[in-house]
Amino acid sequence: MSSSKIILLDAVSTIIETQPSVIDVYLQHGQRFGSALEEADVKRRFKSARQKLFSVDTPAKEQIEGGLVSSDQIEGELWRRFIDFVFDDVNESAELFDALWDFFAVPENWCVYSDVAECLFQLKRRGCYLAIASNFDSRLIPIVDHFEELSTVDDVFCSASLGFRKPDPAFYRQVLTKVSRNLGADISSDDIIFVGDCIENDFHGPRRMGWSAFWLDRTGEPEKEVDCPPSCRIESLDQLPGAME
Repeated sequence: MSSSKIILLDAVSTIIETQPSVIDVYLQHGQRFGSALEEADVKRRFKSARQKLFSVDTPAKEQIEGGLVSSDQIEGELWRRFIDFVFDDVNESAELFDALWDFFAVPENWCVYSDVAECLFQLKRRGCYLAIASNFDSRLIPIVDHFEELSTVDDVFCSASLGFRKPDPAFYRQVLTKVSRNLGADISSDDIIFVGDCIENDFHGPRRMGWSAFWLDRTGEPEKEVDCPPSCRIESLDQLPGAME
């Protein structure tokens, strides 16, 4: 592969994570507002809500272009419904939503994975253009700006500003248009590599566009059966520069 590539990275669970974990945050906030749900209940409802409201795990090959629209308003409303779905035993769900929304807007409540800075340094040294491309709203921008480890990132694209959410092909087309405009050149599909933890959003979706992609499996579970060639599966971003060779 050429050294001067366009590297697009997912955000949550790829380069950043919350502290404490998302489930712990939900559990603690839910209990604070009177929920009696146990951790297992929150986990189960959280997973179900993601599938129902955010089309998580929807096969990229079945996604109709233009079907997953996004904006700050749309994302906010989806998360309101999400909270109502998970915590149906909370009377003050609006207040719970506000508390959770504000928590995840604070950069100090996030951290960067330990393998990110060196990976970005190595890629930037090769002359790569680095961008984050995530299903997120505009809260992502100040979060990314907060971390010195992410200062080498050239741009941040979130679904709310692009108008569409992964794995909608329209999301990737919008990213391609914006990157081409930023670089002042037409970008070939051969020049793009997408990296992320969601097999559909970050691997199959980009490959459907003719892009290269790597699935980041931080769990490192070899028995996990997914449609991904071993050469395109990495367990740490430390492995990315070498896998690109």
